[in-house]
Amino acid sequence: MRVLQTLLAFSGNAPPQLAVTRSLVERGHDVRVVAHRAGRERVERTGATVIEVEGSTAELDLTRAETDLVRDWAAKTSLGAAVRLRDRGMIDPLPEGTRQFAAVLRDWPADVVVFDWLFLGAAVAAEAAGIPAAALVHCPYPLPISGAPPLFSGMKPMAGAVGVLRDRAVNAFFTRFSAAGLPQLNRVRAECGLKPLSAWEDQLRSVAGIYVLTAPELDFAGALPLPANVQYVGPAFEHYSDEWSSPWPPENSDPLILASFSTSYMNQNALVQRVLDAVEGLPARVLFTAGPAIDIAQLRIPANTRAEVFVPHRAVLPEAALVITHAGWQTVNAALSCGVPLVCIPDGRDQPDNAARVVSSGSGVRLNKKASSGKIRRVVENALRDPSLKGQAQLMATAFARKDGALTTAEALEVLVKANDSPASSPQP
Repeated sequence: MRVLQTLLAFSGNAPPQLAVTRSLVERGHDVRVVAHRAGRERVERTGATVIEVEGSTAELDLTRAETDLVRDWAAKTSLGAAVRLRDRGMIDPLPEGTRQFAAVLRDWPADVVVFDWLFLGAAVAAEAAGIPAAALVHCPYPLPISGAPPLFSGMKPMAGAVGVLRDRAVNAFFTRFSAAGLPQLNRVRAECGLKPLSAWEDQLRSVAGIYVLTAPELDFAGALPLPANVQYVGPAFEHYSDEWSSPWPPENSDPLILASFSTSYMNQNALVQRVLDAVEGLPARVLFTAGPAIDIAQLRIPANTRAEVFVPHRAVLPEAALVITHAGWQTVNAALSCGVPLVCIPDGRDQPDNAARVVSSGSGVRLNKKASSGKIRRVVENALRDPSLKGQAQLMATAFARKDGALTTAEALEVLVKANDSPASSPQP
């Protein structure tokens, strides 16, 4: 089976999709990945072949401010941030991305196209080439659906007639908001010889498969009727070393807290410092992972805290009592897969939505990103003492253990290609 995949921007969306890539390669399939230059090394470690993104976004890398073309973190309001993400992250790159993807498919006709749901250009190119396409969703279910607030609203479900009216109004607003990209999408479709669409979302709705990389128990849409092409495949994680050498002496039995605030740059240093100040002096061991976006040298690190650029979270989480996080979807999934409750301090993007789902599941609490160190400290202390958070997180771990998202997705793609009976198909391994 020949698989053409996208991997965009090199941030929190990358790890679950790379896990899918590795699973496909290990099952004997020929996988080529259109990726930004910043992601080349990680893609190559999966065994896949890299095709670098061309054009104006070739150097896009969300881990550094100077290479982040979206810069949603610089907006003064949440709506302004959403506009930047929509315009600079989805609409503006559409023509170049579609043309490159279409050119790759002409030279190398794949059996299936697997794309980051944010990059609709891959879906357009696949449709024009008559090749089935599947979207990988690395966040909550992203399309408006009756019975749940939409993605990027940050809202929790609301029961009763008032809740129905609220969701209907908010969903209608987000449909109008996304419609700003429809003229560009239809121009690209026309260039590919395709008929225009009446809604931006229809391009995603029409693909052969939409694979949501989490357990349905975590997502509001997971309990609602969904289109037949939508499947919750379970969480997918990159390979990691299962060995972690604790920097604390063995006799230190204080609870371990993992603190992490995004691999992408979000101007988060002030928030991180307030969290570090909050945990100072607590009877706890605190492991802070900075990632590539945060300069540890600019922070004041408390005596009970160890700061590292990178430690595989899933190597640490089995020992952790609590995670303090921006509520990135991958961090949330990793924590709950190990039964660890969370203190969520969302910063932007889909993080308020992720935090809302954690709180609704009973496996964590949420704080405003402007909360003081004193407020953060009180919430952390309460979370460490609250057995109900741990109990609910362990229930989520049981739900997460039912499916391996990478394996389930690979198997679903094999079934999809077999059903399509593509002439370019190669024998199954």
